[in-house]
Amino acid sequence: MQSLNISTSAMRGIQQALDNTANNLSNIDTIGYKRRVASFSELLTDSMNEQPATDNQNRNTPMGIRIGSGAHLGMTKLDLGQGSLKQTDVPTDVLIEGDGYFLVTRKIKDANNITVDEESRFTRNGSFKLSYDDDKGYVLHTSSGHILTDENGANIVFPEPVKNISISPDGTFSADGMPAPVKIGVWDVENPDQLKQVGENLFDAELAFGAGPQSKYTSAYDNGVTLRQGALESSNVSMTEEMSQLVNIQRAYQLNSRAIGISDQMMGIANQLRSR
Repeated sequence: MQSLNISTSAMRGIQQALDNTANNLSNIDTIGYKRRVASFSELLTDSMNEQPATDNQNRNTPMGIRIGSGAHLGMTKLDLGQGSLKQTDVPTDVLIEGDGYFLVTRKIKDANNITVDEESRFTRNGSFKLSYDDDKGYVLHTSSGHILTDENGANIVFPEPVKNISISPDGTFSADGMPAPVKIGVWDVENPDQLKQVGENLFDAELAFGAGPQSKYTSAYDNGVTLRQGALESSNVSMTEEMSQLVNIQRAYQLNSRAIGISDQMMGIANQLRSR
């Protein structure tokens, strides 16, 4: 029965690794997407220490027999490798060179159109569009409707349409029609693996309503991060690596499936011997 449990737990983890690979492949063309790498860990093991004295003679291994319980998918680690540069020459497209995230927000309103909460999200997707927002003015927003923020966590708002947009490597945003330049906020996350994916290539920044990003994160500019205007970061998913991983997953699944079949045959033989 132990062999069945080991193979079953392994096949369950392999299925989750397959889902992770499929998710990476489906986002190969997603701007700013970071692939995840499946990592397995061992389940609890037992040790049999009470053995006959004859087993201890000429023994080179430590005392006891370790009986494992299989493996499972421990975590899917975020690969922060820089994606390739995609030149677009669109003034509102911004590429982050280095480790950092844009902070974008969206107001949540009740039935009376009163703001009751605010979504704070991180993203590497720098494809922003300039459009009019009824509550604020002209803003830079993502395809999901989240608005880009500045270095203080406030939405970047323009009183009127702007022209001749210029974004410097240090994040300074200036254009004709702006009262004064603003600086785009880019934030450093110490442990990106803890970020929760919420869909649409966004991560939950886990900021309370009204709390600024400075209360939890530091500016990525302090670590040498720069911005590039008119370019986007492609996904860092490699088709070659993912297909190789897919073959390895298939081989592992076949191996454990065969182990279950052999265990079933062994138990069938044992039942037949007992019945005689």
